[in-house]
Amino acid sequence: MVTSNIPPEIIEIILSKLSSVKSLLRFKSVSKSCNTMISDPLFIQNHLQSSNNSPNNNLFISAQINNNEHPGFPLVKFEGGKVRAGEVFVENIPNGYNRILCECNGVLLLTNLYLPGECKYDRYLLWNPSTRREMFLINQCDLNEGYIVDYGICYDQITSDFKVIFIFLRKYAIYSCNNNSWTKKPGRKYHTVGGTGSGLFVDGATYWILGDNTNRSGRQLVYFDPRTDELKVLQRPEQVSNHDKYLLVNMGCLRGRVCLYCYNKVTKSVQVWIKEKGIDSGEN
Repeated sequence: MVTSNIPPEIIEIILSKLSSVKSLLRFKSVSKSCNTMISDPLFIQNHLQSSNNSPNNNLFISAQINNNEHPGFPLVKFEGGKVRAGEVFVENIPNGYNRILCECNGVLLLTNLYLPGECKYDRYLLWNPSTRREMFLINQCDLNEGYIVDYGICYDQITSDFKVIFIFLRKYAIYSCNNNSWTKKPGRKYHTVGGTGSGLFVDGATYWILGDNTNRSGRQLVYFDPRTDELKVLQRPEQVSNHDKYLLVNMGCLRGRVCLYCYNKVTKSVQVWIKEKGIDSGEN
């Protein structure tokens, strides 16, 4: 048996600096104490915050790569003044689920084959690729709201609850993993906007770019606040026009903050705006 004279608090600091989740999980088999330490919810939360706040220059985009062979997520790397496109692929997805809808703290929302003519999917599964743990969403058939505009996952740090949000045309529904139950709420009449992706969880909230049928301003930056379970509107930068047909707008995560990036098809230039830390900053 191998013994160590390194104090436990030093071991915890070393393990918390590991950026690779796969490498971190391998240490769970080293000893019972390492397994207990790495499995502690507080350690997991601190490791996530450390990873999100790392000073890397990778921009994760709120979209998915969905094909049967290599599902995953696109990203953009800023290196030496140059912009490089990249991808992060997800391996060994559970059988029967072939599409990634969204992600939150390493947990993916998966679904099965699209049902033609019904504008919805049949089954939904929350899955953690690192731990291989999975959880089925129950009773989603009881929602009966028709077309689903968009999806998202949000982690409530106060209650330690993963919440899954389904946005419909006039309502939205929240699934609580702690309670295994759905809650429906009235909402604005949103619709999808071409080129945008599913909900993006950053800094305690989940964000979307949606069209608002009741507002002539067009695109809205909408976010889910887990403290109140409400959908709210975030003020967009004044420089971003809602009516410029040559402007492609999307959201991403850069250095633990939500950002809005715009590509001008005429000038072939990219502009990025980064939101201040905190859920309430920039709220309308």
